[in-house]
Amino acid sequence: MNKTLAVVSQSGETINFFNIEDGKCTGQVENLIPEPHEVAYDDRSNLLYVTHAYRHGWYAQHGEACAEVSVIDCGRREVVDVMDIGPHRGPHGIFLDTHRDLLYVSTEEGLEDNGGPGGIVGINIKTREVVKAVGAGWKVHWFVLTPDGKKVFTCNKEAGFISVLDMEQEKMVGKIDLPGGCEAPAISNDGKLAYFPSPTIALGMRREGKPGDFHIQVIDTATCELVRAVPLEFGAVALGVDPMDRLFVGQYRTSGASAEAQLQEPMPGELSVLDPGNGFQKLASFQTDSVPLNVCAAPVGSRAFAANIFAGTVSVLNLDEMKKERSIEVDILPREDKLLHQGAHEMALIP
Repeated sequence: MNKTLAVVSQSGETINFFNIEDGKCTGQVENLIPEPHEVAYDDRSNLLYVTHAYRHGWYAQHGEACAEVSVIDCGRREVVDVMDIGPHRGPHGIFLDTHRDLLYVSTEEGLEDNGGPGGIVGINIKTREVVKAVGAGWKVHWFVLTPDGKKVFTCNKEAGFISVLDMEQEKMVGKIDLPGGCEAPAISNDGKLAYFPSPTIALGMRREGKPGDFHIQVIDTATCELVRAVPLEFGAVALGVDPMDRLFVGQYRTSGASAEAQLQEPMPGELSVLDPGNGFQKLASFQTDSVPLNVCAAPVGSRAFAANIFAGTVSVLNLDEMKKERSIEVDILPREDKLLHQGAHEMALIP
């Protein structure tokens, strides 16, 4: 049973540990390499892998891209190693394939001569060396991996297409057109369907939430074709799937103001729970704090969590009673040296 929630503060450059039952902070790892982003937890070694995308800034406005992945011992709660994945740079999304002991990381740079500029690199977690590198034809932000480890579908943000990568042949094998781009995807537990929210948030914030503006695009992973578009009331920036195959949708609201103004004063968000097995019927919806950038669910399916990046909080949702349980303050105070506050980015559940 998971007892701890680890949360990244990108602006604070910390990993914060919270007791799931009462929301109290139980520890912190400080002074990380700048702009920590996404995490992957290995329950066999109790290690947490953390990507660092940029020396400063965020996707739309940043300095030099990083080339590091930090390794944190969750028992000792300290950084025990830093993996340099250069020449690959701008690591962001991350997923651990425990069957192959491969840590897959998306990158924005470094594959210019191999179908890049960005793509997916595979790191052997025993040697901590890059052993695979597959270009995706664009800067890759997030991605999903099929359970058999053979196929990757990438979120290329504003590119207007999803890349399909064959990780066994180590090459790009297709593109799926997606005008408007996409945000953080998810995949069904059996790997047959991949879900991509569209459009990208930069475009979505310029819209006023009119009918037909926002969708979840559903991909058949066998045929690599779009098979359905699920309409949404609000724009979505993150998706997650729980053990019961319920689909969690982290959504942001738009005000009609400029995208820049909405970044500075974002509206409350929403987390919706959909049932893909029943026509994507909405089972519940919860108000969250501003912009739930990452969502995850406990393995037993009793709780869901939404990391609200601009608010610097995590919304804890009770799925048995379908109610909001509490809001955890991770990092709510903006730093003067940061142009944009990003106080709660990615999360991991830890025993």
